[in-house]
Amino acid sequence: MAFRERAFPTWTRLTTINRRARRRNSDRGRLLQTGTFICGAVGLDTDLSFVYQLFALLFCTLIFARLSIKVRSPDVSVRRQLPRYATAGVPFEYFIDVINDGKRVERDLKVIDNPKIIPPDLAQFERMREPGEETRNAYDRWLGFHRFIWLQKLNTGISLENADVPDVELLSHAQAIVEATPLRRGHVYFESTTVLHPDPFGLNYGATEFDNREHLTVLPKRYPVPRRFEFEGGRHFQPGGINSTWSIGESDEFVSLRDYRDGDPIRKIHWASSAKREKPVVKEFQDEFFVRQALIVDTFGDNPVVFEEVISVAASLLMNMENLDGLMDLCFMSTRPEIITAGRGFAQTSQQLEALATLELTGQTPSDFIELLSDHARRMSGCLLVLSGFSQPQETLLATIENRGVQTAVFVITDRSDETTYREDFHVLRAGDIEAGLQAL
Repeated sequence: MAFRERAFPTWTRLTTINRRARRRNSDRGRLLQTGTFICGAVGLDTDLSFVYQLFALLFCTLIFARLSIKVRSPDVSVRRQLPRYATAGVPFEYFIDVINDGKRVERDLKVIDNPKIIPPDLAQFERMREPGEETRNAYDRWLGFHRFIWLQKLNTGISLENADVPDVELLSHAQAIVEATPLRRGHVYFESTTVLHPDPFGLNYGATEFDNREHLTVLPKRYPVPRRFEFEGGRHFQPGGINSTWSIGESDEFVSLRDYRDGDPIRKIHWASSAKREKPVVKEFQDEFFVRQALIVDTFGDNPVVFEEVISVAASLLMNMENLDGLMDLCFMSTRPEIITAGRGFAQTSQQLEALATLELTGQTPSDFIELLSDHARRMSGCLLVLSGFSQPQETLLATIENRGVQTAVFVITDRSDETTYREDFHVLRAGDIEAGLQAL
């Protein structure tokens, strides 16, 4: 333990140095450096061979190439064009505009986007395991450097490829296409963008870095849900009727006319009848009954791997229910109980997905959350629960909903093989094999 505590700062510095070195040298330059080193080692004895002459030539070439990139740097500026959202594990492309502010055409440029590097802390290092770590040799498992690299990439949240820039004409701009793959959900932070320009031999790159801070929201990974899976429940009365739901329900026609009373909104006046009777007459609407589902996400577990699958399954169900003519309540516990409602007249599904993207396991007690759901259950037509196991908190949560007479569909995410503790009507999904489990619904 003490060794790893001392090694952590060293590992961070080593990865930073390696990253900078790889940026400054081209493949051709690294090959020439290797050849120079070999010639230097072989030509130590100048009486035995003339390899030292080749060493001198290669060495001088490297020095000249290195000095030449200091002579000039491109006079450009950059602008990043990120999409609004990305999805964890799904590759995408975005653009970086390189704008020529100088007096010459800029050629052979490259751009590197720099996300914020977030190394793991010791607690995360001890808690999590690299996938396939058991296949590494005993020394690598004891040292843990490969696990450190994997966690640092995961925390950073995105993998980016270097992008070539087309020739940038005078007073013009060119677009570099950056290929990116989000590695996790949540926010990914960008700190800067680096423009690389080569020396005349193409051996080394000079670097110009631009402060370019921005962030990208990465939505949770989603699985396809088969169309045959249907869950609706009955229609319930919703307080506010048409006003709160933009006429979602069985009818948007009025049921009768009556005389105007103080406080009635002007938009309810029936002008034709008012003109005939020469006094204000208003339309009276029926109460609205429509489907209002709830999706409850369990944040009371203690397994980060299972919790990530809980989030993915919840996001998949949200997208599957998106086009239903009704309301969907996303219910979860973070620092406090929260309900986000999506539907016409309310928030959009994308806002619910944003909330899922940043949701973490909570250390709060479930009592406040259960109390909120007990009160909210009277408005539910049906309820989907995505649970990380089925221990006491989850059992109490389910009992609270079912005791109110609400129809439920329960998805239990587990990494165990024992199903004897689950009810027959539960949908049990194995972590690591979620897609196959959903397709069997």
